[in-house]
Amino acid sequence: MLLLVSLGMVGCASAPQPDVASKIEVSMMEPVVEPEVNQTPDVNEILTVFKEWRGTPYRFGGTSERGIDCSAFAREVYRNAVGIELPRDTRSQVHEGTRVSKQELVEGDLVFFKISSRLNHVGIYVGNGEFIHASTRAGVTRSRLDNQYWRNKFWQARRIEI
Repeated sequence: MLLLVSLGMVGCASAPQPDVASKIEVSMMEPVVEPEVNQTPDVNEILTVFKEWRGTPYRFGGTSERGIDCSAFAREVYRNAVGIELPRDTRSQVHEGTRVSKQELVEGDLVFFKISSRLNHVGIYVGNGEFIHASTRAGVTRSRLDNQYWRNKFWQARRIEI
């Protein structure tokens, strides 16, 4: 008799109630994911690409491990770390994304410098007042924005949202 009562309880417990069934159907549906707004690049991915290029000599017009210039380096980082294709030269890159102030910099922002009336330079902000770039003297390197040279040459920053 105890066995029959036990079986009866199991049978009743497994029969879905209408409200339980609808909850199961809802939980099996794909969740609605809201797109993230103003998402910025992952600095860890950026630094991984930087490590691959670190020490590569500077070469005007260069795009390879034999030598690379600043805009090609920024383009390579964005292509490989973020999956975004930037234009090839700084004149075009400076029009990408949204302009942000120096005080608003976040990791992944492009930072631009006016070296002379005809020459511009680009790097990528990586946090803590530092940016990575292809320098004419040190090749692909990391520098500080508050370094006297870079501080005096700072022009603008751009945020490329993903």
